[in-house]
Amino acid sequence: MRRFVTICAILVMPACSAFVDEGTSTDEVLNSTGLRVPEASQIVADNFELISPRTRSVDAGSVKLGNGCRTDPNTLKTYGPPWAPSYQEAERNPSQEHIDKALANLEAMTARGFTRQEGIPGDDPASRVYRDSRGFAVYSIRDKTVRGEVEFTLFSSSPCAAE
Repeated sequence: MRRFVTICAILVMPACSAFVDEGTSTDEVLNSTGLRVPEASQIVADNFELISPRTRSVDAGSVKLGNGCRTDPNTLKTYGPPWAPSYQEAERNPSQEHIDKALANLEAMTARGFTRQEGIPGDDPASRVYRDSRGFAVYSIRDKTVRGEVEFTLFSSSPCAAE
């Protein structure tokens, strides 16, 4: 449950303003950043490849649309467009080497303009968030499952992007 709350907090933090109004419209995204889903999805895939502890290729087609960037004021559920594309992979009971390599790769993203965000919920030092000036984020969450197993999840996400 703690993992779910932590993930929700990380994914929702950039969209907190959506609870005040309906959120970002497609036109607003196009006028401000010009970011479109295909470009955002490719960047999400590329960023995930950089943080993964394994040499791998992520097809931009496997990137999910993620959360919508608008909030229905009646239900408080998110919807899109625009969307916040994201990609994630979880590893059960990973080796310490796997975790150390992923954390080193996350830290290496600072050379690409990402900065580590402070005040991330949870007390596990392997749970980290890095964000760049455009709003792209890469992060890790380490948590215990109800069965006592360790689950280590890597994420890559995008700011709102128009279709």
